[in-house]
Amino acid sequence: MTASPATSAQRVVELLSAYGVGHIFGVPGSKIDAVYDALVDGGPQLVVCRHEQNAAFMAAAVGRLTGVPGVIAVTSGPGTANSLTGLLTANTEQDPMVALCGAVPRADRLKRSHQSMDVAAALGPFTKYTGEVNDQGNVQETIANALRAAVTEPRGAAAVVLPADILAAPTDSRITTRIAAPCLGAAPSSEVERAGRIINRARRPVLLVGLRGADTEACAALRALLGQTDLPVVETFQAAGVVSRSLEDHYLGRVGLFRNQPGDIAISHADVLVTIGYDAVEYDPKLWNTDSSRTVVHIDALPAPIDNHYQPALELCGDVASTIRDLTVHLSGLRLDQEVLDEFGDHRRALAESDGHLRSAGPEKRGGLNPVAVLLALRDALDDEATVTCDVGSHYIYMARHFRVYEPRHLLFSNGQQTLGVALPWAMAACMVRPGRQVVSVSGDGGFLFSAQELETATRLGLHFTHVILRDNSYDMVGFQEKIRYGRTSGVELGDYDIPHFAAAFGARGFRVESQEQFAEVLAESLSRESRVKPGITIIDVPVDYSRNTELFAELHHDALE
Repeated sequence: MTASPATSAQRVVELLSAYGVGHIFGVPGSKIDAVYDALVDGGPQLVVCRHEQNAAFMAAAVGRLTGVPGVIAVTSGPGTANSLTGLLTANTEQDPMVALCGAVPRADRLKRSHQSMDVAAALGPFTKYTGEVNDQGNVQETIANALRAAVTEPRGAAAVVLPADILAAPTDSRITTRIAAPCLGAAPSSEVERAGRIINRARRPVLLVGLRGADTEACAALRALLGQTDLPVVETFQAAGVVSRSLEDHYLGRVGLFRNQPGDIAISHADVLVTIGYDAVEYDPKLWNTDSSRTVVHIDALPAPIDNHYQPALELCGDVASTIRDLTVHLSGLRLDQEVLDEFGDHRRALAESDGHLRSAGPEKRGGLNPVAVLLALRDALDDEATVTCDVGSHYIYMARHFRVYEPRHLLFSNGQQTLGVALPWAMAACMVRPGRQVVSVSGDGGFLFSAQELETATRLGLHFTHVILRDNSYDMVGFQEKIRYGRTSGVELGDYDIPHFAAAFGARGFRVESQEQFAEVLAESLSRESRVKPGITIIDVPVDYSRNTELFAELHHDALE
């Protein structure tokens, strides 16, 4: 008896397995349930979530942390629409992910019928690639192209529209092996040599490292370059951690929100600025490059986006890691003048003094804790392998400015879209792909409730992490900007809620602390080895006083926030 051919849904699962996809996140529905049924027989781990937006956040975090696209499977109509914020965030932040979107049968596609919509048109503005399957023989090839598009620079979100009748249909078409996206080589050797001459002649060269400089191989090549030169580094938020603890003397800070910080000053004084894997979405050139005549050397997999404030004198386009390794040959032994090194030392001392001053600030005016002291205590409690995910809110400003990490992609921000609600789902994804490591997510009380329903998912999966809520019962990051602009606030006040009882309802442990000492004690217990033996989620509710934020706003770029 001849075996019946596999359905398209089974081919979907087969292909995802071949491409190394480890998890599929989503919420089931009738137009995608054929894929869910196929997963019963094997393939990636299915993670059923409480909302499609959070599923997309988790998939994007998997993509950012592993380089393998995260995948969601969502149903038609509102299932797909609910995922759009997650897709937009992933596409802007350049996190590789693929959305498998169920759709009504082809015969109903343009009818006014249950959950019908022009899915491809809806997804187009939110993704870098959208494929709509119109024949069961095209299912695997369309998904394969989506997976390749997601990891091709600039990385981002891709989507595949899968009508329900196609998923149920049998097909003999097969792709059985992973076909990787082609690799780039290094930039041309003549251009690399020219860049070496430019940098060697500079008095104050500075490296500005961005998100593509934080890739594993690029980071390793960068660290090898630093080990053989005096070159200083300024990180973007997405490149946080590229400078290791052993190379701390090369670190001049992080840029993205503030003016006149040590990193900004170092960039503004540089006679040659070398951007490595930098993308304009991370930090708009108009905010940091007021002198368009400055010599900029652009090292990236992508050509420079020419801008009134970004006009490189030289572009080294190719694989970032390979290009850095070739450049190191020309820069090995580069030493800077002692006067310049002393200036860089002053910048590093300014960073340390800023931390120390704000950590020791006196009691706050409204009874809450000092947010900088809380976040620096968190930093002190974590090891260098910890993953910390940061939501958007006033705490995000302090985290970006003061929270030091020593490994790339271990401090996660939503910088391009500044999307509320990402921290908790990102932390869940980190637990899945980095088991046994410390994981902490940080949010405000507003952002926490954007994704807090996923606590049930986290408990069901047996995940272990700590979530810190810096609570002031308002949307303060909006509020202090309104105060500056209009002299008053509008629409930012929120009500209090009982975190311990809320946490308990989802099987987590919740604590409301009232002092710095109590916070440190609860945090230490949640991170302890003994606690990790019995997995679970700890939520620490910390009242904070943001009354100094209007003062801090004077140091912010006025269009850097949401």
